[in-house]
Amino acid sequence: MHRSRALSFAAVSDHVREALPRAFRSTWLAWAALVALDLAGRASYLAPRLATSRGALNYLAASVALWLTVRLLQVAPHRPRLALFAVFIALPMAIEWAVFGSYGQFVAPADISLFLESPRVVLQAAGEGGDRYGSLAVFALATASARLLPREVRPLRWWRAGVAALVLLATIATGAVWWRASPSLGHPQPAFVCALAGLMRRATVTAKGAGRIAVPRVDAAPTAARLPNIVLVLGESLAASHLSLYGYARPTTPRLQALADRGELLPLRDAVVMGPHTRTSLPYIMTGIEGPDPSGRVLRAPTVTQYAKARGYHTAFVSAQEESWGELDALLREGADSFRSGIAFAPYVDVLKGADDLVVLEEGVLPAIRTLAEPFFLVVHMDGSHLPYRSHSPPSHKVFPEDGVNSMGAYDNTIRVTDEVVARLFEALRARDPEAWLFFTSDHGQPLGEGGAFYNHGYQSNVVRDPLLVFPPPSSDRAAWEEIARAPASACDLPPTILHLMQIAPLDEAPMDCVDWLAGPPKPRYRVVSALTPTYVDEPTMLVLGPRGERAVYDVWRSTVTLDDGAVRPIAEHPLPPSIAARLDVRHR
Repeated sequence: MHRSRALSFAAVSDHVREALPRAFRSTWLAWAALVALDLAGRASYLAPRLATSRGALNYLAASVALWLTVRLLQVAPHRPRLALFAVFIALPMAIEWAVFGSYGQFVAPADISLFLESPRVVLQAAGEGGDRYGSLAVFALATASARLLPREVRPLRWWRAGVAALVLLATIATGAVWWRASPSLGHPQPAFVCALAGLMRRATVTAKGAGRIAVPRVDAAPTAARLPNIVLVLGESLAASHLSLYGYARPTTPRLQALADRGELLPLRDAVVMGPHTRTSLPYIMTGIEGPDPSGRVLRAPTVTQYAKARGYHTAFVSAQEESWGELDALLREGADSFRSGIAFAPYVDVLKGADDLVVLEEGVLPAIRTLAEPFFLVVHMDGSHLPYRSHSPPSHKVFPEDGVNSMGAYDNTIRVTDEVVARLFEALRARDPEAWLFFTSDHGQPLGEGGAFYNHGYQSNVVRDPLLVFPPPSSDRAAWEEIARAPASACDLPPTILHLMQIAPLDEAPMDCVDWLAGPPKPRYRVVSALTPTYVDEPTMLVLGPRGERAVYDVWRSTVTLDDGAVRPIAEHPLPPSIAARLDVRHR
């Protein structure tokens, strides 16, 4: 009896000794390490959100999906398992770490589309502003978690593998389509897979018809008033809140401020951009169409330059940027007698860094102002304040200390360049024609840390608040313009206003959405800043500003709206205004 008990005890002891090494190698430990890595990296973000039922359920579902992924990978042999682990788990986590550090959110289907369109540009942007060492550390630690899995292959019965795969697919599908499932509230690995699944829901928008609507030539009557010369300047990545002209503490715009003090410049105080990216904004500034635009009206509408050409203007487009990315040059060339992009002034230009604005001013803009036959319409697209900030100002304009390539000092120094370019352009224009008109708008702003983000991804006030400037000639009605400067405005208002000056009306088959300032100051209205356009990646979001300035961010595919209080509600509880809802294609309702 005692011998039997001794044998049993010895057998158990041997079993325990054999099991102890395996206790440190299991699916649960590898899974726990991956979860801990995310929780440690995003603790300040997740802590208040996991205390809510929505946040807790999101993270629980994502954690289940992660565990199933780890368990399914475990059936692979030991050596290829590490490579699979690195590709399917560690790499997505590293990507999401980099994106979250910049944007405060995870990758969206739109971001993946952008990467597929131009990997070099996206990788270059990530290299300039991302936390590369942190991303490498996340990748290394996540890959090392695979070492916690048992070395031996642990096969699954076919029915268990089938159930696990079905649950995993259902979880991913829910995360990709259900509006209450927020990827940034879950683990980064399943969140990345949900973004990939979201690509399947993207609508392909194509223009109907054959190109842009032609504008019939309109000849001026012999008794008609002289047509004014007009210059439209398109800035880049400029946040109104960082212009001293708009109350910023640093003297970023001393020359423009001097013009405003003399009454030669009016800054519109309540203006918004058209979209949060160049390609969701610039085409709409040029056509006078306001989003959302899922059906692609902007692909058919005539540009302001086309209207100018039809009216008998001599037209030119001068840009510091490389306009071929996203085929913007196809839009911007329309109606231009002369078209010069950044590559004409510097061989190194790309999407992140164009030609030097001061060089383009001297070699392209000022010669155009001096030599264009009248009446002329000139569009200038600046290099402006794009990332990386440090490279967008020469040493002569580095007035503020720069603590890093994308520091606030570096950003503010880029505005000093814009200040000089626009002021000198205005002086040259007035020297040639005292009655000429000059307009300035930025395509979009920059978050500059607002909401924890630094790239123009979203609808932060620094992204959507537009430094919209008007330089009316001395003969204009000053009182009327001061009233306009206090009214709610949009960059979308520029085309109908410019057409009024040109004495030409928008075509009936291509109506413009916004306000002609010369027909009277803008009244309280709804204004839209939208990424739901076919010119970018058809991202289904928009910001709607109400008549009293109230904000509502709509996610059309998830059928949600986020109001000023930060609460997310179904659109049914706060529907789109009818005039804006009417613009949506039936596929997006």
